[in-house]
Amino acid sequence: MEILRYWAERNGSTRYSEKLDGMFRAALRVIAVHPKLGRPTSDPDVRSKGIGDHLVFYSYSTTKIYVLSVWHGKRDPKDRPY
Repeated sequence: MEILRYWAERNGSTRYSEKLDGMFRAALRVIAVHPKLGRPTSDPDVRSKGIGDHLVFYSYSTTKIYVLSVWHGKRDPKDRPY
């Protein structure tokens, strides 16, 4: 994921990226079992889930979860795609 590369380059270490990766993977495993867990967004086909300081926007089908975007919580909510 781009966000993990970004943090590894910014921090000069992969430690934080590895932590984020674990958090994202754990949350996505839960979402895979309970896809309606996330909050509805302005788009009826998209939901969001807070993971640490980030929001993951996703959609789902009966067999897959599609991660559409990952946003840091400090970004302006007006700029969010959903």
